[in-house]
Order: sequence, then C-alpha cells, then structure tokens
Amino acid sequence: MSRRDGQAGTFELLARLPQQLLALAKAEYQNAKREIAAKAKRAGIGLLAIVVALFFLFFAIACLVAAAVAGIAVVWPVWLSALVVAAGLLLLAAAAIMAGIALIKRGIPVPEETIDRVEEDLGAFADVRFNASAHMPQAGEKGNWR
Repeated sequence: MSRRDGQAGTFELLARLPQQLLALAKAEYQNAKREIAAKAKRAGIGLLAIVVALFFLFFAIACLVAAAVAGIAVVWPVWLSALVVAAGLLLLAAAAIMAGIALIKRGIPVPEETIDRVEEDLGAFADVRFNASAHMPQAGEKGNWR
C-alpha cells in the first residue's frame, strides 16, 4: 500500500520494520565476528612471541648449566663466554615475552566498535519512542502524518 507521491505510508513502513531490524542485527553480528577474528589473530601472534621466548629461555638455561660446569672444570675464559651467551639469550627472551604480553593485552577480543554501534541504534530507538509519546496532532491540525 503506497501513496501516489511515491512515499511509503505508515503501515507499509511498520510492515518493513521487522525485516529492517533483522537485517541490522545480522549486520552487527557479522561486524562483531570480523572484529573478534582480527583481535584473536593479534592475540595469536602475541602467543607465538611467548613461545619463541620460551624457546630462547630453554637454551639460556642450557647455557647457564654449561657455564656452571665449565666454571667448575676450567678457568675463566670458557664459562665467562658461556655466561655472555646466556645473558644475550635471556635478553632476547625478555624482549619476546614483553612483546607477546603487549600484543595479547592489545588484542583482547571484545567487539568494541560493534558494541558502540548497537548502543547508538538502541539510543535511536529510544528517541523514536520518546518522540512518539510527544505532542500528537488533533483532528484538523497540520502534522506529518500519512
């Protein structure tokens, strides 16, 4: 049921409302899914950095054990060089752990943008409800009614 001037009438607009709400909900769901996937990917990269750090830590501990053995068995040069290698590996592990933790903290999968848009949509619905309860034109008054 449409008007002669090409604009939809009130009943036609009300009939379209459930379909539009469903389409909006589906679109917001897809946006949330994409946002969570992107944040989960960043968290995965952070987790990979921590695994790399644990790899370096494993070899740092092996070097520390080798340094202890060399320190007991031989004089300074051997264990001192092993300690220097272990210190370098520990620095690499610390850097990888810090980078991994920072990436994981930044990538907590909460769809903030989607939540903001849904809040705006709910606010718009509240405005519609508020405006609908405002002054209703009486018979004979001019108004934007179809």
